[in-house]
Amino acid sequence: MPCPKDPSRTDAKGRAHAGSQRQIQTYVNERPSELCHAVTDALQPSSIDALPIRWVSPLEADAYSEYRDGEFLELIGLGHLAPKLREFWPRGGPCWDALGQADGGRCVLIEAKSHVPEVYGIGCAASGASLSLINSSLERTKSWLEVRPNADWLHSLYQSANRLAHLYFLREIGNIEAFLVNVYFIADPHSLTSRQEWNDGIKLANEQLGITNRIPHSGSVFLNAV
Repeated sequence: MPCPKDPSRTDAKGRAHAGSQRQIQTYVNERPSELCHAVTDALQPSSIDALPIRWVSPLEADAYSEYRDGEFLELIGLGHLAPKLREFWPRGGPCWDALGQADGGRCVLIEAKSHVPEVYGIGCAASGASLSLINSSLERTKSWLEVRPNADWLHSLYQSANRLAHLYFLREIGNIEAFLVNVYFIADPHSLTSRQEWNDGIKLANEQLGITNRIPHSGSVFLNAV
């Protein structure tokens, strides 16, 4: 099943009214080549350079649906990894703003934002066995990224952390050429944000996450809102 939709943010067809959700829907469905070129440029040098990306969500024909957990793996042709993902992360993982496929089993995971406060959230709400599993997987991801073990990945920046964990999962456990791309929209009329504001906000968030090196197999894209 797709991720649940917020009826206050979307119309009956799943089209978002405003914000990063609407912007990424527009680029995937109306400007797919522009998004593809921006993503491949951001990931250079990598094996995805110059390869066409086929965007598989959020598609207008699929009510602009977003996917998570085993469903997102099925969508990008990696359904065989669902059992391993359940061992790595409990149900209720990240809903991906957009997903793309490239030749050779490669995939692109997109997280989209329109303003700096959108990077922050209420934190992890899991408890019990689910929280223990999340903690274990985040620690493995921190080690992979050479992040200090005491960096706080469970609170306001948990959303960024769990996306990084899924990149780790696909790369190190699934042995998949996966790429994580953060798409930052500039001058979205819903929440005007400049390139400099993004640069400052990203720098601060990375410092809070304890990230001091370039994140492997990842990139940042800055697109003008439309």
